[in-house]
Amino acid sequence: MELRVLKYFLTIAGEQNISRAADIIHITQPTLSRQIKELEDELGVELFDRSKQNRKFLLTDEGTRFYNYAREIVDLSEKTIEEFRTNNSELYGKIYIGAGETASISTVAKAFYNIKKNHPRLEINLFSADAFTISERLDKGLCDFGVFIGYNNIEKYNHLVLPQKNIWGLLTHKDNPFAKLKSIRRENLLEHYEPVMISQQAQSKKELMEWFGGSTESFNLIGTYNLLYNASIFIKENICSALTLDGIIDTSSESNLRFIPLEPPIYSEVVLVWKKGMKLSKQAQTMLDEVKKNC
Repeated sequence: MELRVLKYFLTIAGEQNISRAADIIHITQPTLSRQIKELEDELGVELFDRSKQNRKFLLTDEGTRFYNYAREIVDLSEKTIEEFRTNNSELYGKIYIGAGETASISTVAKAFYNIKKNHPRLEINLFSADAFTISERLDKGLCDFGVFIGYNNIEKYNHLVLPQKNIWGLLTHKDNPFAKLKSIRRENLLEHYEPVMISQQAQSKKELMEWFGGSTESFNLIGTYNLLYNASIFIKENICSALTLDGIIDTSSESNLRFIPLEPPIYSEVVLVWKKGMKLSKQAQTMLDEVKKNC
């Protein structure tokens, strides 16, 4: 199994068309078809459903499973090459960071900006996801750093507390009566039986569950989200409100969304983590040193 062929496979999967994939890769379609068929023979499965009905190359169930492995192998290969290409005089390549949604990422952004001024060839690769997915990528070596909200499950990582704390509150439509309040108490949600979405990570936070009184059963929780942007569309349509952290979605005067902090207030620390026992690349170590200056 060659890395080159894995890249061919990923290109076809992305284009869903072998002719376009061949043009992108700059090889002939028969050659590309033969390479993929040899890969399938090696694996003993069909990776694509070569349907004549719509002429699309769609992944089979086995192909979808293999896609995840191929993507990780190619990403790790590229990351490894970038790390070893860095010379003593200049930093280049990418710094890989997995992060949950938080305004505290600004500390990381400022650090990267400061490094970038002296090392213009340096790049950053941001991957937004929940803490579980980021942990997986850290453990597999696909991320240099993770940005976690709170201290859950960070025992196996080194960590650095970022300076900006996050406050929890209710994100709601400007026409919602709650938008006029200075703070939200749990009685407000109970009395009006306000439909609310809650982040998946919030369900594991002890402080938030205590704010709910130990259980959310009496509240009108209509669903969960892992990243806020799509949930904010529901709020813009005035379908529901959402329990979230401040500073993620625009709530300026031009926006039709408003953020109201919880009462009593609940804050979350944000931590930058990296894997214990693993030597950071030169570019990642430089990034960490720069972040530490502001912590």
